[in-house]
Formats: sequence, structure tokens, C-alpha cells
Amino acid sequence: MKAPVIDLHRPNRPGAAVGLLALVVGIVALIAAMQYRDALKEQGEALDEREATIAKQEAKFHVISNAHRESGDARMAQLMAQQRYATEPARDLIEGGWHPNIALLSLDFVTASRQINMQFETRSVQEAISYADWLQAQPGAESVAIKRQIQKPGPPAPSVETSLQVTWKAFVARPVAASAVAAAVSASAASAASAASPAASAASAASAASAASAASAASAASAASAAPAASQARPQASHAAHPSGARR
Repeated sequence: MKAPVIDLHRPNRPGAAVGLLALVVGIVALIAAMQYRDALKEQGEALDEREATIAKQEAKFHVISNAHRESGDARMAQLMAQQRYATEPARDLIEGGWHPNIALLSLDFVTASRQINMQFETRSVQEAISYADWLQAQPGAESVAIKRQIQKPGPPAPSVETSLQVTWKAFVARPVAASAVAAAVSASAASAASAASPAASAASAASAASAASAASAASAASAASAAPAASQARPQASHAAHPSGARR
């Protein structure tokens, strides 16, 4: 076995590969961290844009939903009232003529054309026709048309399915009543103002007349009190002017 030769005079020179490898690993880690930061920044900007878009949409919907609230436009208020009560005549017609022998299957209200498309079942054809005749006789109905009738043998019991189209008259009662009330209030206010103006003029005339009478009475009283004093002063003046006559 050969003994190894050890040179104690050789300088210690560690390998440069380890340092180079550590430097490369550090550079790669730094580049990866910068790329990850850029990706996170882009994701944050995308989230901010999305939140801004959602906030704009919510603000737009809020403005649209509150467009009819607290508005000073009388025309807009009237349109909103008409839209709110547009289906009231149709509901009154349906509720007024319904009875337990009529089974409603579907109801479709079209406010633009003022039509009711309804499907219902009855036990006989006569009941369906009677219901249509009742609707036609109502003052709020403009026209009634039976579109289709189908007889169903059952089970459990025979029935008749009817498709009916009803056109109701325009609902103008509530807006007109509101305008009439406003006109009546304005007329009453005008009449009250006109009635108050003659009363005020009469009161001013009466006060002026009383003041004039009081002034005339005061002047007359002062003149009456001054007359005796003047009559007493005249004899004294005459005696002073003629002393000899007084001696005689």
C-alpha cells in the first residue's frame, strides 16, 4: 500500500464552481421574484378595473331605480302613476267575475295593448260562455274574444279549457281625479284671497273714518274751550284802554 504524498507548502485554493453556482441560483431567484411581483401587480390592476366597472354598473342601476323618486317633473310623476295603476282595471275584471267553478291556468297582462290573455277550465261550455258574456257586459271591458275551446274527457272529471282575450279600457280615473282635486284647491285659495281683499279694504276705510271723526271732535272741543276765555279778555282790554270812563 502506497502512502499518499502531502505537500504542506501548496496554498489552499477552494474550487470556484460552488461560488458560481450560488451566484447563478441567486440571479435566477431574483428574476423569478420580479416576474412573480409583476404578475401580482397585473392581477391587482385587473381586479381594480373589475371593481370600478361593477361600481359604475351599480351606480347606473341605482340612478335608474330611483329615477321616479323625488323628481320635480310632473309629467314623469303622472307617467309613473299611470304605469303603477295600469293593471288595476284588468285585476278588477278578473277578481269581479271569478267564482270557484273557474280554474285559472294562466294570465298574461299586456299593458301596452291593454289586453288580457287568459286560459281557464270550467265544467261545461256554458259556464265559460257565461263568464265571457259577464266580462263583455262590464263597463271597463272594451272587447272580449274566445280564441279556443277544448273539451277534456277526464279523468277525474270532464272539463272545458278556454282561451280568452280581453281588452280593457284605458285607466284614467286616478290621474284625472288628482288634477281635479288640485284645481279645486287652487280655486278655493283664489276665492279666499278675493274675499279677504274687500274685507281688508272695508276695515281700512272704517279705521280712516273713525280717525277723521275723532280729529273733528277734538278740534270742536278745543274751539269751544277757547271761546269763553276770549270773551273774558275783551272787557279787560276795553277798561284798560279807557280809564277815564271807568272813573266816571
